[in-house]
Amino acid sequence: MINALRLLQLLPLGRQLNSLVNPNAPQRRVSLLGQRLVGSLLSAGLVLGSLLGLSAVAVAEEDEAVIEEVVVTGSRLTTNPNLASAVPVLTVTGDEGVMRGNIRIEDFVNVLPQVFAGQASEVSNAATGTASLNLRGLEARRTLVLIDGKRLPYGSSQTSATNLDLVPMQLVQQVDILTGGASAVYGSDAVGGVANFILQKDFEGVQIGGQFASNYAENDSSRAQGILRAASQPVPGSGTDGEETQFFAKLGVNFDDGRGNATLFFSYEDRDSILQADRDFSGCALGQDDGPNSFAGLGCVGSANFRLFGGPGGFAFQEENGNIIDFAGGPTQTFNFGPTNFFQRPAERYHFYAKSHYDLNDNVEAFFDFTFINNVSDAQIAPSASFGIGAYSINCNNPFIQGNSGVSFATIFGCDAAAIAAGTVVDGITASHRNVEGGSRNSRLENSTWRGVGGLRGSFADEVWQWETFIQKSETRDQSISTNDFVVANLQQALLVTTDANGNAVCTDTTGGCVPYNIFQRGSNGETRVTQAALDFIQGIGLVNGSTAQLVFGGNIQADLDAYDISMPWTDAGVGVLFGFEYREDQLDAIPDQISQVPGGGFTGVGGATLPVSGAVEVTEFYTEFEVPILTERTYAKELTLRGQYRISDYDAAGNNTSNSFDTDAYGVSLAWAPIDDLRFRAQYQRAVRAPNVIELYEGQNTDLPNLTAAGTNTNNVQLFDPCASNAPIESLANCQRTGVTAAQYGTILDVISGQTQSLTGGNTNLNPEEADTVTFGFVYTPAFVEDLTISVDYFDIVVEDAIEDGIPAQTTLNQCLATGSAVFCDLITRATSGTLAAGTSGVGFQQTNINIGELETQGIDLQVGYAFEIGVHGISLDYAATFLDTYNKVPFPGADPIVCAGKFGNSCERPFPEYRHRAKVTWTNPWAVDVVGTWRFFDETGIDNTTEQLETKLDSVNYFDVAASYSPIEDLTLRASVLNLFNETPPIFSSAGPHLGNGNTYPTVYDISTTMIVSFEYNL
Repeated sequence: MINALRLLQLLPLGRQLNSLVNPNAPQRRVSLLGQRLVGSLLSAGLVLGSLLGLSAVAVAEEDEAVIEEVVVTGSRLTTNPNLASAVPVLTVTGDEGVMRGNIRIEDFVNVLPQVFAGQASEVSNAATGTASLNLRGLEARRTLVLIDGKRLPYGSSQTSATNLDLVPMQLVQQVDILTGGASAVYGSDAVGGVANFILQKDFEGVQIGGQFASNYAENDSSRAQGILRAASQPVPGSGTDGEETQFFAKLGVNFDDGRGNATLFFSYEDRDSILQADRDFSGCALGQDDGPNSFAGLGCVGSANFRLFGGPGGFAFQEENGNIIDFAGGPTQTFNFGPTNFFQRPAERYHFYAKSHYDLNDNVEAFFDFTFINNVSDAQIAPSASFGIGAYSINCNNPFIQGNSGVSFATIFGCDAAAIAAGTVVDGITASHRNVEGGSRNSRLENSTWRGVGGLRGSFADEVWQWETFIQKSETRDQSISTNDFVVANLQQALLVTTDANGNAVCTDTTGGCVPYNIFQRGSNGETRVTQAALDFIQGIGLVNGSTAQLVFGGNIQADLDAYDISMPWTDAGVGVLFGFEYREDQLDAIPDQISQVPGGGFTGVGGATLPVSGAVEVTEFYTEFEVPILTERTYAKELTLRGQYRISDYDAAGNNTSNSFDTDAYGVSLAWAPIDDLRFRAQYQRAVRAPNVIELYEGQNTDLPNLTAAGTNTNNVQLFDPCASNAPIESLANCQRTGVTAAQYGTILDVISGQTQSLTGGNTNLNPEEADTVTFGFVYTPAFVEDLTISVDYFDIVVEDAIEDGIPAQTTLNQCLATGSAVFCDLITRATSGTLAAGTSGVGFQQTNINIGELETQGIDLQVGYAFEIGVHGISLDYAATFLDTYNKVPFPGADPIVCAGKFGNSCERPFPEYRHRAKVTWTNPWAVDVVGTWRFFDETGIDNTTEQLETKLDSVNYFDVAASYSPIEDLTLRASVLNLFNETPPIFSSAGPHLGNGNTYPTVYDISTTMIVSFEYNL
């Protein structure tokens, strides 16, 4: 018999692990816990195997236990399916999503405690038109999504995160959620985890179905309604909205005496919008305020970009009747931008999926998958404005600014009599008027994707060797059409106005058909003087076309070497080995129109230029896995199995006339030990990698809109986001000068409007791969004395190093600059000529281009309990999954104190991170052809991540109860009804919850915004 220990030493992984457990060997940094665990796995596994195995030689062989085959995600090895996996995987059947009425895959998986919010239909501002999955809160780009073990492509030219729309809900047999590193098995991106959607393989028959859903809101929050009434805003009543309809057809046929199967699927979905005006908690864009138009410390503070004018003479506000008064802020002088924003984007989606397999002979099977989706949605946000503090010029003899009531425009813009007579042009003025005349901004988002997978799999040498080879190709085309925004150049042209020979107001430059934009005067009844002709000249359409393409081909071969007597001496199970190869190419192109490419931004409501992107990343990979059963059916060791994986990858990247290359290697080791049939322990260590994707490498420089957290209130009891703003700054002149404030500006600076500042973002061709260490250990307990009871507990520890981030977070940069004065931070801040950090002026804000700088760490415990029993003719099954989050830390730059997010929420953490979440499900079956499922979803309370906050200090815990029932009146017909959020629980409110995940004063991808009622049917023809 060949010595399997010697075989292990010869594998590349064995040599790699030797360097890990030897602290004196050259190595990359591995956490102490990871080193100890790896050493423990190797030494304990082999030594324990030797001792127990030798002591059991004289023990009579027991009858081999019959173990049901388990579908495993986290390994490609299938040589011995009876061996237990050491990788903790949460499996959820597709029937659960169908029973709940989940049309969208993100709604199906977001109920799981390991899943955090990502892109979804509730996102409007900064929407990509896709849906994403975010495991462990490590961001969707660090989650790898598979269908039947094959990776899915980029979601769009804007985001590398997979678009979940590609997964057909009615074909999902189950989804396996593996949290933690799995790059050695599946390749780059599997840092936060893997979601493997396993589809039905042999469907036969014809099935049609339909579903209708509607949302109901009680709108009975006394606090929210008090705020609305204080600001004289409409109070919505109870009612339904956001209707959603789906129809689908599924056709499957077995052919050639069962040698093959072909399945076709088609679905159509239509979804209506929900406006923030339709919910009392989102009818106002909230901000902290204690004035006469506020309630309970909050008011409709909204945005100061609303009839706001400024210049050398200070800032002023235009009242409804046209009178000009000093600008003070607060609900009476700001724009409530919330009501017209979409809480749910309307959408229309077509989905086609074809799946087939055929046995060419007894040893070879061909398989093929093809899918196509087309999804069109509309992201609507508040009307645009002539955004920009100090961004425009005006001529002093403009007839619209003469002789107004109240504070003189001449005073505001610094126009004396001589300047008026000479028609002097004054630069750096503010003339911010909301485009209420033109209506809300809209982005039509269209995403079309096709993906084809084909290959062969089979076996030879009496089925000892199994092999697979495949090729897959996919392409995504996305288009964004933006309307009702202002063209910056046209707007500026329309602000420079004079009079012609007949005394009519005309543009000083009439080229292009310029029409004067009169935002300075109002009618006697407060009516606007903005004409449609002016809007037709100023408003423009922005168009961005993007595409991504992915080509993957590869193959692997594996064997159970027991056929060659290669096994450990204490087991009849053979050593399993696998070797594989994979090539992948990702291409990206995005082409915006000429207006969108204007430096600084061609549109006022975009914030910056949208530049072309072009590039490609190629990777060639070799990988291997091994499985070494050390003991089976021995005293104190029904099973002891050691597994390992290793992958080496060579990357070549090129784009925008630059190139780069780098290598990565990923590896892992795990141990499964079952001392008795009822109890199985498992532990693993994984080194995962995420190579920079083509978007992160080559995206053009652009402008983002990060939010700043409230810095506190000044001596006038006014909340400030920029502590150097207002006539009573919180910070001293000396500290503010560190951030770029001059002595002349100090005490005159306009605060960051609604907390929204700017950042300059962009690609970096010198990015390096991220590395992540994952450690998990736990057990599975299935006591024989309690039939159908399963308990699993797993500890997880994930550390991501050299994380690719959009630079240092804006809030961190500002805080560090104020506190230390270090040029490392202060040089990243650029203030406007007026001193403000408010969004709207080109070049103002924070430098945040991509860089390997961050570190992420999360630790916690997953608990799963499953139990089924019968009471007479009734069946009851219980399914409980929970996550106890002990640590979630973000280190924004080397040497920085971590941002502690476990149990926290806010702009530093970006989303809520409850320390405890669960999904508990109970299913009741009975002899009356009725199944009933109740689900309890719980989110623990979270506290604010800003220690200076005094008013909004926490988000309360939330309980959601869902109920669903199905009934089959005849054999081929199934009727279903479900109610999600049965008791109409309203979401916790946070006034600073902003893009990308915040919307409508809350986090709607985390919390429900209404009760959803669903009815559906399925009929087998």
